[in-house]
Amino acid sequence: MRAAQLMSGPTILVVAAALYDESGRVLIAQRPPGKHLAGRWEFPGGKVADGEDELAALARELREELGVEVTAARPLMRLEHSYSDRDVELSLWIVER
Repeated sequence: MRAAQLMSGPTILVVAAALYDESGRVLIAQRPPGKHLAGRWEFPGGKVADGEDELAALARELREELGVEVTAARPLMRLEHSYSDRDVELSLWIVER
């Protein structure tokens, strides 16, 4: 376990989606004022709930945030990052349909 994890608590697992349109543009959004890291850019997604698998969390978040129903997605990459106040593990998915 890294020292940063001991200081900030458990790692937060987050899923995010790369959604492309027919022109190949990818959807990103700017975090709103008042949110952690406000003003930064992000892919749509969110935290994985306890006992929830990543694909289910991705489908739930996209349905809640965008009204998108995921019928096919595949994992693309994972990365870990330590912020000053939390550790995050990001699971990025390509939404195919």
